[in-house]
Amino acid sequence: MNAFWALARLRLLDVLRSPTSSSFVLLFPVVLLVVVGLVFMNGHPFEERTIAVLSSPPGDDRAIAALGEEVAAARRVHVGSEAEGLSQLRARTASAVLVLPGGGAACRVIVGPRDRLFGRGIAASAGARAELSVVELPRWGYVHYLFPGILTFSVMVAGLFATGYTMVLYRQNRFLKKLATTPMPRVTFVGAQIAARSVLVLAQIALVAAAGALLFDVPFTAVSALWAALVSLLGLLAFMGAGFVLACVIKTEDLVVDIVSAVNFPVVFLSEIFFPLDALPRPLAALGAALPSTQMVRLTRETLLFGVTDPGQLAGGIAVLVGWTVATFALSLWLFRWHR
Repeated sequence: MNAFWALARLRLLDVLRSPTSSSFVLLFPVVLLVVVGLVFMNGHPFEERTIAVLSSPPGDDRAIAALGEEVAAARRVHVGSEAEGLSQLRARTASAVLVLPGGGAACRVIVGPRDRLFGRGIAASAGARAELSVVELPRWGYVHYLFPGILTFSVMVAGLFATGYTMVLYRQNRFLKKLATTPMPRVTFVGAQIAARSVLVLAQIALVAAAGALLFDVPFTAVSALWAALVSLLGLLAFMGAGFVLACVIKTEDLVVDIVSAVNFPVVFLSEIFFPLDALPRPLAALGAALPSTQMVRLTRETLLFGVTDPGQLAGGIAVLVGWTVATFALSLWLFRWHR
């Protein structure tokens, strides 16, 4: 146990004593959030018209088909409650909420101030029995949608790149060879790396969350903050496992930068970090849905923006993260050698 804490402390100090490393780990995500927030403060420039539909019975498209071209031409997503639809409206992932209560009752159209004309078009298509409601929306709504992606990107870089690069560097400077002369188990060494990186990532999450809440009114609650921390740690484990696997098969630090970058950038675009998978061709969307980064984004978005706190509703995404963690760490422990 003494060896575990000594290695964890060594790894932490290794990062914190370097101004470049500590700034990149702790400040880069905050700078990225500020830049993205300022760029997209007025919403996505290529925003697609999306209607969040709450119908009775759920998923019934028959009433929608009778509402005319204004509704038929828009992209539609079915939601389970009015609160979920309003959450999508606040995050600007939907331009309107259409409530179809059934039983001949009047339908309701809910929009934000800038989509008033769009809402009138939907209400006109529905006829005289439609009610139009205009609600105030947060100024930074689309930044709220992007926040989970920025958080995931930061954790992914911290887990994948930092782990892979550090391990290859340890091998090149013969640090691992020196450890091989001690009775330290491989599990202790790997566990110390996980502990040190987890502390850094928790500090990173706290800074990004504080910046999001103070600068862009990201709607954190105690429950959503706990879920964000838990999901981030699960995501970190999955990315660290992948980083260990890459470090086990890559020999030089120059090569690890190239290979991790070659893996990192496609993963960013195949995940829902900056845009939904619906924008991708179906085979790529299916591939992206299986990635741990996508599941981390979705879990954070559901708990933070859509108010989902039921573990049963989040179990699928958590299972994917746990599966990636178990598979990558099992493979890395099998491949790991103190020296070549």
